[in-house]
Amino acid sequence: MAHQKKNNLNERQEKLFKLVVETYIKTAEPVGSKFLVKQEGLDWSEATVRNDLRALEELSYLMHPYTSAGRIPTLSGYRHYLNLINLENLKISSKDEKKIEEILTGEKQDFENGVKTLAKGLAEISNEAIIYVFGGNKVYYTGLSNLFGKKEFVESKMVVNVSSVFDRCEECLKKFSETVMDNPKFFLGDEQPFGENLSVLATRVRKEKTDMIIMVGLNRMDYKRNYALMKKISEILNSL
Repeated sequence: MAHQKKNNLNERQEKLFKLVVETYIKTAEPVGSKFLVKQEGLDWSEATVRNDLRALEELSYLMHPYTSAGRIPTLSGYRHYLNLINLENLKISSKDEKKIEEILTGEKQDFENGVKTLAKGLAEISNEAIIYVFGGNKVYYTGLSNLFGKKEFVESKMVVNVSSVFDRCEECLKKFSETVMDNPKFFLGDEQPFGENLSVLATRVRKEKTDMIIMVGLNRMDYKRNYALMKKISEILNSL
């Protein structure tokens, strides 16, 4: 029997868990044992994978959506996934770095418009919504169409709920800003004011740390890529 880790997952279960999360992030479709064995070329039988997925569900890391045979990550699952990732070692891809360089080599602008251009660029590259808070009293946001264009927003109620939060952006961010630190950090569930279906990545920026940049996406956002992007953008903003 494989050695059980402190997080209650053995090595095989941990690998399967990561595969489920990362596959769901890409596809937004429930992930089943048959798909994993076939698509990932796993050496384990479907029965073994099915039993491990059941164990992950019992640990509340995965859940069955509706009547689907596949599983998706829970909020606890996403939190556990973040604990398994070494965020500080993540590097931005050369493709993303090139895109950021293109933004920076554009027409010279004053500080405020330059920051807005950078925020728009980050929204475009990440396909998430971006909020920039100037000195704690002026809020700029961009990329809402990225958020509302995702398939989960087919439900109009969810659109209305999230839209109302953005309409009250300054008010919602007051208390949240107290928890934002000088380095990028993820906030899930009730740790942030945008709703349980969304995840937030935020950091304070500039030398005086008076400003904040915030990325808002679905719980199935690409955590690895987004963290590397945010880290790079915050480094640029901290140099201004």
